[in-house]
Amino acid sequence: MNTYTINWILLLILSAIWGGAFTLNKYSLEIYTPEMIVAGRLIIGAILLIVILLVRNGSVTIKIKDWKYYSFMSIVGIVAPFLLISYGQIDIDSSLAGILMATMPISTLLLSHIFLDDEFLTKKKIVGFIIAFSGIVVLIMPEIFYLPRVSDNILSELMVVSGAILYSCSAVYGKKNKVTGPLNASTGTIFYSAVIMLVYLFSFDTPLESEISYPHLISILMLGIFCTAVATIIYFQILQTSGASFISIMNYLIPIWSIFFGVIFLDEGIFINYLIGLLIVIFGIKLSQDDFKKA
Repeated sequence: MNTYTINWILLLILSAIWGGAFTLNKYSLEIYTPEMIVAGRLIIGAILLIVILLVRNGSVTIKIKDWKYYSFMSIVGIVAPFLLISYGQIDIDSSLAGILMATMPISTLLLSHIFLDDEFLTKKKIVGFIIAFSGIVVLIMPEIFYLPRVSDNILSELMVVSGAILYSCSAVYGKKNKVTGPLNASTGTIFYSAVIMLVYLFSFDTPLESEISYPHLISILMLGIFCTAVATIIYFQILQTSGASFISIMNYLIPIWSIFFGVIFLDEGIFINYLIGLLIVIFGIKLSQDDFKKA
């Protein structure tokens, strides 16, 4: 298989993993605070990635001179959006949180055009992204019509949207400033993120005491293993071989998975507009990707 096909398969896997993260996050929030969830998944993810790196290469090669890259990718691409999205999910459904992540491709498209030399706006990209985004609008129609709920939760929704925009900033920066391979980049970023999160926990008055719930701890363990360690490796692999605009398309697929997992595991509602929106999103993605395939 060529790189384009492989990256599409990886993109589908990654979107499913991160779509499921919203469900695991929402479930974990029943017992634990956003800080505890984020710190837990980052520590677990960092340990796993270091072990993988040691087994594969026999050593961990996170260069001190790359601290600016790792600091930016950690703060802007991991810690800040993780916290924003976790806080946002306190008051909104996991499916809606996943749907709101579809704002990332729009900001990524603009940032890539401004800051990257090999990713430009074309008519097909613009039309494709607009169509796909209109599909997301169709997906959230029940929330739009139910005005009191939107008004009550607007701050939570803006937190999730802000997290999505920060993801796009880190995607563009990561493509423009590649310093190492996907595994090293993943390990360094998550390790820095775990350290930053630990400093955050002990520097501010954050509630750390909570009851022990093993099912909820398992959900944090899954967040650390799959949604942090494994997902970050896949993310950097796609980012370094296909670019920020391509990987941003994942955020049109994440809502589909978040809706699916939310309905199956959290008994969240599903509406006919979800199915219509899905078809529109798929058409928009297909149209915008014609340029990538030719490239």
